[in-house]
Amino acid sequence: MRRALILINNTGIGGAERRFGRLFARMADADADTVFVINAGLWRRLRDGGVVSGRERRVWRFAEPCGWLAEGVGLRGAPAFWLRKLDYLLFGFLLLARYGLAPRSVFHLVLGGAYVAFPLMLLRPGHRTLISVVSTDLAQMVGVPAALLLYRRALGRCALIDALSEGIRADLVRRGIPGEKIVVSEGSAVDTARFQPALKKQPWVVFAGRLVEEKNPVLFVEAMPTILRAVPTARIFLLGEGPLRPMVEQALERSGVRDAVTTGFLPDLVPIFGPARVFVSLQRQDNYPSQSLLEAMASGAATVATDVGLTWKLVDETTGIRVKPNPDDIAGAVIALLKEPARCERLGQSARRLVMERHSEKGYRDYLESRYARLSA
Repeated sequence: MRRALILINNTGIGGAERRFGRLFARMADADADTVFVINAGLWRRLRDGGVVSGRERRVWRFAEPCGWLAEGVGLRGAPAFWLRKLDYLLFGFLLLARYGLAPRSVFHLVLGGAYVAFPLMLLRPGHRTLISVVSTDLAQMVGVPAALLLYRRALGRCALIDALSEGIRADLVRRGIPGEKIVVSEGSAVDTARFQPALKKQPWVVFAGRLVEEKNPVLFVEAMPTILRAVPTARIFLLGEGPLRPMVEQALERSGVRDAVTTGFLPDLVPIFGPARVFVSLQRQDNYPSQSLLEAMASGAATVATDVGLTWKLVDETTGIRVKPNPDDIAGAVIALLKEPARCERLGQSARRLVMERHSEKGYRDYLESRYARLSA
């Protein structure tokens, strides 16, 4: 059965985009019956970040005229957001035109793919559809109430839901989604050939993620002064973009550490993760299975993570330190690791082994192939 793997997001790039972008591109490149559908802007960001080569075959890239218009006239904020979303309507019509009368196919939808394929789901229910849900907070992932309603309707229409964790499955069941149509993956997948330890580790402490409340970036800023007083040679990275950017900048200024911290968005994290000794993951609900965390672990970094949800499945005494969500505990754990390079090395090696054994790309791809086979049957 033919397959269309649809990943759409025109507002940013995070762990889900990197994970599915790489896998979908490789799957389409290897299978003549598979096509990867993606918006052109996201494809460009994936290529610039080294996630895809840009030479993969069977990639259908949607142009984004409304997004280009927003950039051309310098729109910001809500007007730019809604103008870009008009591109989704165009994508939906294009998808409907291509597959409305096509033979029965399997569709795998991620993020904005659920909106783009919704008209097709309504008019051609014979197609078999899988939606991947990547966050324990649907409202935060979707962004606006109207979009959340549409997303939930898409979940109701699809044949199967792929939840990234048990926490996500529980959230979906609470929202009225039948549990029997939800499957839970064994976790995310990492390209361990790209993400691997540098020959020489540095006293670098890295936070990388979307700047939203769930990720707790301001909490990390509050721990920074103590870390830098105890280990003046430490270099701190707070990498990412998002709505909390102004609040993060204000917190850095208040804490007096602005000049000692590297901030901003980097399309390729390999040069940062490779030399880093410590990775900090401070999510409020669950750090499992954070893509950035797994990539840092594959790069041989020891982890300091909030002790929430299923974090223990990745971070235990062999790979890092779990802490309470307060600045003193976070700073104390980071300082302890920086002052013991040999311990960091040992934890980092164990972390990389765990990722290679449980979160390989092959294992995750086999999982997806089994879901597609279930839909085809």
